Amino acid sequence: MRTPAVPLSRREFLKRAMAAGAVATMPGVLSSRLFGATAPSNQIAVGVIGTGNIAQGHIDTLLGFPEVRIAALCDVDRVRLEATAAKVNAFYGDNGCRMFGDFRELAARADLDAVWVCTPDNWHALNAIEAIRQGKDVYVEKPLTLTIREGRELVNAARKHGRVIQTGTQQRSTRRFHDAAEFIRNGGLGRLERIEVLIPANNKFTGATWEPEPVPAGLDWDLWLGPAPWTPFNRQGCHYNFRFILDYAAGQVTNWGAHYIDIAQWALGMDDSGPVEIEGQGEFPTSGLFTTATKVDFTCRYANGVPLRCRTRYDGVFDGNVRFFGERGWIDVSRSTSTASDPALLKAAAAREGAIKLPTSDNHHDNFLQCLRSRARPISDVETGHRGTTVCNLGNIAMLLGRKLRWDPAREAFIDDLVANRMCARSMRGPWGLGI
Repeated sequence: MRTPAVPLSRREFLKRAMAAGAVATMPGVLSSRLFGATAPSNQIAVGVIGTGNIAQGHIDTLLGFPEVRIAALCDVDRVRLEATAAKVNAFYGDNGCRMFGDFRELAARADLDAVWVCTPDNWHALNAIEAIRQGKDVYVEKPLTLTIREGRELVNAARKHGRVIQTGTQQRSTRRFHDAAEFIRNGGLGRLERIEVLIPANNKFTGATWEPEPVPAGLDWDLWLGPAPWTPFNRQGCHYNFRFILDYAAGQVTNWGAHYIDIAQWALGMDDSGPVEIEGQGEFPTSGLFTTATKVDFTCRYANGVPLRCRTRYDGVFDGNVRFFGERGWIDVSRSTSTASDPALLKAAAAREGAIKLPTSDNHHDNFLQCLRSRARPISDVETGHRGTTVCNLGNIAMLLGRKLRWDPAREAFIDDLVANRMCARSMRGPWGLGI
C-alpha cells in the first residue's frame, strides 16, 4: 500500500502557485470577467469541483445557460475528470475547459467568477472556504457542511469576504414548497401543531466484511480522503457510497433530510435559528463499511412548542415529504405533488393572499447567477443552509447518544452536555484544517 501523500499547507501551495506565475483573485475583489468594463464578454466563468453523480446534473444544467461558460473542472479521479472535460469541450466545440487534480489550483484561477462544490460532504467546507478566500462566489451542494462548526465557519467566511453562497436545497425554488411555507407563515393552518418529515431508506448496502483493494489507476486516494481518517481503499467505500460512511457524511438524514427539514425551517421562520430540544433512537450498522443510520427516528422541539419528527419511510418511495399539521387540517408537500386534508387548503395556499411574502425563485441556478450580478442573497443563502443542516446534525447526534439533548440555537451549543458539544466538530487529518 502506498504511503499517503502529505498535502501542502495553504501558504506553501499559494507560494508555489505564485512562483509558477499563477495570479489569484484577491478576496472581495470582483472579477473583471463578470463586472469589469473591459470584460471580453458577459459570460460568467464557472469552475466545478467534483465531477461525479451530482455534478453531472449541475453541469448539464449550466451548459443550458448561454451566459455561463464552464471554464475549469477539478477531480481527484482522473478518469472521471477527463471524461467530463471531453463532454464540456464537445459542447463548446473547443478545448478551453482546464482540468485540475487539486481544488486549490482551480480556486486560485483569476478568470473564474464562481465555483460549484460537488464533492463528498467532508470536503464541502474546505472547498468552499478556499474558493471564498480566492474571491469566488460559491454554489455548495447540500448538506452545506459535515459538521455544525464547519457550517458556522463557512458562514463567517462568506460574510467576511462578501461572497454570494447558494446552498443546493433547490426545493426553495419550487412553487409548491414556497406556497406551502408562505401559507403556514401566514397562519393558513391556524396554530401549527406538529411537523412530520419522511426520508427514504438507504439505497446502498455492503456485506459484513471487506478487504483492502488496490487503488485504481488515476485515483488520488489520499486526496479523496482529505481531512477524513486514513483508511485503505475499497471500491464499496468510494464515490457515491461515501454517503453511508460517517467519516464522510451522515446518511439519508443529510442527503434527503436536508431538503425537507429546510422547508420546515422556512415555514417555521427559523432560517436564522433552530430547535431547543432533540431526542431520537436510530439503528446503526454493527459490521461492514457503512456506518450511518439504517433507521432514522428523531424529534426536535422548537421554542414555540412545535415538534418536528424526522423518520425513515418504508413504502418503497425514493423521495421524502414534509407534512404540516394545524388546527385547520394538514398539508403535505413532496417533489411530485401536494396534498391536504381539504383541497380548499391547497387552493388557499396557491392564492398567496397573506401579508407575509417569502422570497421567490423559479430556478435555483438562475437565482444564484442573478445574485452574482446584484450581490443580493440567494434563495438558499449560506446561513439558511447552515441552520437546516444543523438540525440534521442535531438529530444524528441525538440518535448516536440515545438521550434527550437541550440546544441553544443562539450560541449553537448544547446545554450542559460536554460530550454532545464535542460532536459539533470533528478533528481533521493533518495537515488539513479550517485554517488551511
